[in-house]
Amino acid sequence: MSIFTTIKTNVRDNLNDAAVINYSSSDVDESTQDAYDDIVAQTQCIIKKVTLNWTGDLSYYDFLTLVSDYLACVAIFNNVNNRWLYDDKTLNQFDLIRDDWEIAHGTPESWAALNYKYIAIFPKYATTSGTFDLYYWAIAPTVVDANTPLIATDFQHLLEKFTTADLLEQFEEYTKAANFWETYITEIEQFKERTKNIAGRDLLLLI
Repeated sequence: MSIFTTIKTNVRDNLNDAAVINYSSSDVDESTQDAYDDIVAQTQCIIKKVTLNWTGDLSYYDFLTLVSDYLACVAIFNNVNNRWLYDDKTLNQFDLIRDDWEIAHGTPESWAALNYKYIAIFPKYATTSGTFDLYYWAIAPTVVDANTPLIATDFQHLLEKFTTADLLEQFEEYTKAANFWETYITEIEQFKERTKNIAGRDLLLLI
């Protein structure tokens, strides 16, 4: 397990720039953040929960605005009736159930993604009533040197691979960068597969 200070030191070793001659501290900081953002977004390895209020007569929730580190919705639990909302329908299927589903009032039963920003709820409470728990994939937090990355220990080296490759490219060392990119691209796919397999153990199959 490494902290970001150690990761950045390893990057400088890879770059043969321990004396901080070719790459500034801000260069390394920005590239490390880019690496963290990319790994977390691709693998969806950070899942969080936040409790929000139901809003009366609202069909579309803008979670991107409501939750600062929101990436995508995983699940919604209604604290009013202690039930999970179904996620097995699309907006087109809502239309098939009833063509005026957007104005239908009742206890929320299902959610569906409209786009990266909005989640549709059907039906909806007529008035503000209680809370729900939103489980969501989160974006990477801001890199803090003393912190440990929220990435599986055996894949934290991907931060070094991405950052090293990125900085080498900025210095037009494309051949050297390619070796680090090759490792990064191959192993991030392995990390993505592992994350999906772990999540799949909790998958509820609806027959």
